[in-house]
Amino acid sequence: MIAIAAISASAAAAAPVAGTATLAAPAAAERVTTARGLWQCTGTSCAGTADSVVNTAVGLCTTLADRAGRVSAFSAGDAAFGEAELARCNRHLKS
Repeated sequence: MIAIAAISASAAAAAPVAGTATLAAPAAAERVTTARGLWQCTGTSCAGTADSVVNTAVGLCTTLADRAGRVSAFSAGDAAFGEAELARCNRHLKS
């Protein structure tokens, strides 16, 4: 029973949540497919499904940066990324 409770708690922690992103410049792509599904971008604003686990959300943000452009703000549910998470998100992009 303890193992089942731990698995259930882990599954709940990784629940999909609404995500938003602001790009530094207008999106290179209007639609971006990520591990959590389709994100829609209009101008510098993007919205889609994110993840409540920070490391997974950073991976999703990185995919978004790869396909749509540098991310200047990102939130997953009620949690907004700070400078450290945004730096990880954009780390592979050229300056």
